[in-house]
Amino acid sequence: MSVVLHLIVLAALVWFFRNPLTTTIVAAGEGQGGEGVIEVGTISASQLGFTLPRTVSFVGDQANTANNEIVETVKTPDANAEVLPTDLKKRPEENATKTDRPTANQTSQIVSPTPLRGGSANTSVEVGRSSGSPVPQLTNGVGVGSGANLGASGVPGGSEYGRRIQMILSRNYSPPASADATTQFVVIQLRIARDGSILSLAGGRISPGYFKKRSSNDLVNYAAERAVIASNPLPPFPNGFLLGAQEAMAEIWFRYPK
Repeated sequence: MSVVLHLIVLAALVWFFRNPLTTTIVAAGEGQGGEGVIEVGTISASQLGFTLPRTVSFVGDQANTANNEIVETVKTPDANAEVLPTDLKKRPEENATKTDRPTANQTSQIVSPTPLRGGSANTSVEVGRSSGSPVPQLTNGVGVGSGANLGASGVPGGSEYGRRIQMILSRNYSPPASADATTQFVVIQLRIARDGSILSLAGGRISPGYFKKRSSNDLVNYAAERAVIASNPLPPFPNGFLLGAQEAMAEIWFRYPK
């Protein structure tokens, strides 16, 4: 009985593989030499890794419809939407294709509901009249600028050396007295050597190129110049100050009235 069952199963397997259930005969004819037939089977496209073609939209450089057709999304008007005023009017594309599907942003425009203007309402800061520097902290009418606009060799106000030369110059600054004078500034740039010598002086006077701001009153200009001449030479650079620099620049502010 076992042998008979094995033979039946074997015969069924041979018949199944020779005659698969999924095979579909699409063509038949005489085989080679007139004997037998030719069978052609079909399978689904997904079994070979193919997918159905899909419609795509791409803006290209070639002059054809597929690459250059403009597609826009149909906008549904919203009665509750707030409309912002704008002077920019976007012209609709006459040849644009309307669709209810999302489309790529082909143009970008930044619109502001109100005009944008620069400026500041803060008027509490007194801005310097020379080199775009703010007025430094003054002592007896004399101050040393930050040195930010003088490069790497600038003497910053508030530093140890800056306070020392500020104290010396303020002692020697004696502008004329005036009861009704308006506030004015004289700004002088000093070239100071490492040994303290003021290199801005030539022939006992300050070279004109080192006056960055003059007063309308010549007596005030002379008072600032006399303070510089009387302070020459200044103290030498302290140890570790502006290493490698043979000289430094200091921006000195003289205020009138003192």
